[in-house]
Amino acid sequence: MPSPFLLFPDGPGRLSPVETDTLPPTALNGTWFVTRTSLPLWRALDNPSITYAPLPGGQVSDTVRATRRGRERLICGLDTPLSTPGAFEWRGVTPLTRLAPSRWEVLACDPAGARWLVTLFAATPFTPAGLDFCTREPWLLPDDELALHRALAGVERAAPYLPRLFAPRHDAAR
Repeated sequence: MPSPFLLFPDGPGRLSPVETDTLPPTALNGTWFVTRTSLPLWRALDNPSITYAPLPGGQVSDTVRATRRGRERLICGLDTPLSTPGAFEWRGVTPLTRLAPSRWEVLACDPAGARWLVTLFAATPFTPAGLDFCTREPWLLPDDELALHRALAGVERAAPYLPRLFAPRHDAAR
């Protein structure tokens, strides 16, 4: 897997990728809202978010939250860093989710690692491969969305998912 890259502003509504060997140290920490995705599981769930917290030894705890018919759903797991910077293997902590590991990577993030990131997921027996745009707020600003689409259109591993991106539902009150 190639290294993740940072996208730097390159004029209004444009971002340029710059390869990097490391992510900003705090890039994943905290809560991220899934605001665009190609993964079909988010069509049946509302308010998707992922909270990452670093653990001693380099692992990251990963709590996925979403609602379905008003009831909160949680999926908890541990992300173990792989040899490629920004790449992880996720394993759930419940017996059922422990059986289906998932490999994923940070494909791109903003220069500060504070506003948005793009993650790429490998296929599992239960889900297809896909792409997520995640932001710190439950919305994606139109200028950021346009710039991300333009920048990622030239990234071979992201391009197949861009036409399938949709916006999961987020309640305004959240």
